[in-house]
Amino acid sequence: MSMTSSGCKKSDVNYGSLRAPTAAVAFESRFAVAFDDGYTAAPPKIEGRAPNDIADQRLLHARLGHADLVMLVRVEHIWEKGFKGGAKRQFLEVRLGQVLYGDIGPSVNAQQLIPVVGESVPAGLEGARLLMFVRWAPGEEPSFHHHLGPAVPEVVDMIHAMVIHARKEGVLGSSGAVKK
Repeated sequence: MSMTSSGCKKSDVNYGSLRAPTAAVAFESRFAVAFDDGYTAAPPKIEGRAPNDIADQRLLHARLGHADLVMLVRVEHIWEKGFKGGAKRQFLEVRLGQVLYGDIGPSVNAQQLIPVVGESVPAGLEGARLLMFVRWAPGEEPSFHHHLGPAVPEVVDMIHAMVIHARKEGVLGSSGAVKK
């Protein structure tokens, strides 16, 4: 995949085939804090009691509780493209990994271009394994909002345990998606 540094038109940005399913409900503004299309460099301290730790824990639980999809991704490349509305546009080219919760469907490309807003993504992020929390946003481009953060083992293990527990309780199906 190659991208040029020339002007940015909607048609020259390919987000891949990760798309909201047909039955997805519209994205509500109340989810914008948790699914901010951003990246957090610091891992959440899931046992800390400091005010910042508690704020991180609340965001993590909001992302887990409202995500349509939680998965591991590996950063392949970082892209920057011009400016749009006075803000630099950044993208992470990622390789999709293990789905921890939800379903991506059978025809999704393993390579995805994910837009990232907010502070600059660090240059050394290439090769990093991240957690990606996704909330569908049908009718938007791309048709999802997300948040990316480090895939630290204790958080990944906690998510695995929660999914296993939810399956045992009959809340989730075998694919990890919520039973209807």
